[in-house]
Amino acid sequence: MKIKDEMKKISLLVLCLTIFVSVGYSQKTIKWLDITEVESEIKKDDVNAKRVFIDCYTDWCGWCKRMDKDTFSDTTIAKIMNHYFYNVKFDAESKKTIDFGGKTYKNLNPTGKRGSAHELANLLLNNRLAYPSFSVLNPDLSIATIIPSYFSPRDFEPIIVFLGGRYEQEYIFEDFKKVYESKIKPELMKKLEKE
Repeated sequence: MKIKDEMKKISLLVLCLTIFVSVGYSQKTIKWLDITEVESEIKKDDVNAKRVFIDCYTDWCGWCKRMDKDTFSDTTIAKIMNHYFYNVKFDAESKKTIDFGGKTYKNLNPTGKRGSAHELANLLLNNRLAYPSFSVLNPDLSIATIIPSYFSPRDFEPIIVFLGGRYEQEYIFEDFKKVYESKIKPELMKKLEKE
């Protein structure tokens, strides 16, 4: 009987630790959605819908992998992105047929060879296919902006806050960067700690 009681206590402890770790872990990683999930998230959140951040990458892109390793794995970046965006990773050379924004998109040359861009990647990147590139969409799925290139966490942080917080309505980006560290970041970090 004692052994059974001890086993129950151990099982309960393991369960509690698993829940604790998974809740803590989910707050420290970016919640990536499949592109087909975005519209239902926007509809669900209705007037509180966020912008959509789409990471357009390819499997062969070294800078894309470095962006994943250096920047997207940064816990502060993850918190900010989860706060401001629905986040999507989209293989720009995907072979899948995708329904998005009321239209159907596909890869017109799905040969499996490098360089065959998906129609949706062409749309999201305005036919400027460089990787990594990021497309930021408004909740109505219109393109707010396109950002090409690799960024370190330090350089990426003000960009995503500027776009996610829609600070372009108050500032030009260069002015925003001047006040970000002293004025905007402290308030944002307080808010993110409460989430």
